[in-house]
Amino acid sequence: MRDRARLAGGGALLAPLLLLGLLAGAASPGFPVATLPAAVGRAVAGALGGGPGTPVPAGDLAGGLDIGASEAALADVPSRYLALYVTAAEACPALTWQVLAAIGKVESDHGRSSAPGVLSGVNRFGCCAGPMQFNLRNGPPSTWDTWGRGNVYDPADAVPAAARKLCGDGLAQPHAAARDPCRQVLGSAALHVALKRYNNACWYVHEIVTLAQRYTAAGRTPAPAPSSDPFVVALVHHPHLTTTRSHGCDPAADLASGKLDLRVQSLLAVLAERHTIRLSCLRTGHSHYVNGTHRVSNHTRWRALDIDRVDGQPVSARSTAARALVGWLDGLEGPLRPVEIGSPFDLGRRPYFSDEGHQHHIHVGYGSER
Repeated sequence: MRDRARLAGGGALLAPLLLLGLLAGAASPGFPVATLPAAVGRAVAGALGGGPGTPVPAGDLAGGLDIGASEAALADVPSRYLALYVTAAEACPALTWQVLAAIGKVESDHGRSSAPGVLSGVNRFGCCAGPMQFNLRNGPPSTWDTWGRGNVYDPADAVPAAARKLCGDGLAQPHAAARDPCRQVLGSAALHVALKRYNNACWYVHEIVTLAQRYTAAGRTPAPAPSSDPFVVALVHHPHLTTTRSHGCDPAADLASGKLDLRVQSLLAVLAERHTIRLSCLRTGHSHYVNGTHRVSNHTRWRALDIDRVDGQPVSARSTAARALVGWLDGLEGPLRPVEIGSPFDLGRRPYFSDEGHQHHIHVGYGSER
């Protein structure tokens, strides 16, 4: 309340700044926060009693200045984190706050995840910590020692550190990137290089770029249709990934639609590099509820997949290929770790289960939307 009173009292200073922000937004919808908003943000912070680098209260950013936030961003990103993302992105010419926010979403759901290593300790891999999941164990120096200042678990320290790392890994000189390591992903080569150095996988780059798009307010040039996303197109044509309609589903159409949860898309990309798999079901044709219950199936939400063949072998309790794939799933951590894995193999622990309905396929499901 006190900050909002200051904002009202400082109208003589802030009115032209707000107008400047709105004019810039009209000229270029969702204008880059790395240019004009750097000055505007500092001025607003000063009017509220803060100095340079003081995060602008997210309510004032979202409700007044045009930061190019979509409704999805305003609904999903906590106000404190939104202010930190916007302020931290100012330090790097080619970095948008939406990219930082996408990393925060994937790594820790903006600090809301209860996974090990987010609020204390390290993750299940024994390496990374904090809301932006900095590596504490590599090096020396470790990634956090190189880019971090302060407390890795405090978003006020971790978010700016992520911005510094991305800037140092290529976004400070975006035109210097010689080769694109993830050509099947939308976006610039420099962005792909920086993100791949954050997590060495093109599926991760795809997730961040896509989430950043969802966090960006629609402009005059709409984002391409999901079905035309080059990452989706590459999955559709991957030689190790086939589909069948023999089980009453239509996984080929679902895959080509681009509507699948990003984690399902990412998992398919990784699996196709390790195995030849046949999808028996994604969404279309699957029952709305989990068999025998009134619980809505994750298939209905576009966040589950069924596999009925692995490396040419039908899935069964005798399939060595299926058993190897299920064992590999047990080692997944972070954004790719499923919440449910059904198969012929009863491993006796979560997220695994085995029942009569899962003797001839492997089911992998994810929770909460992404």
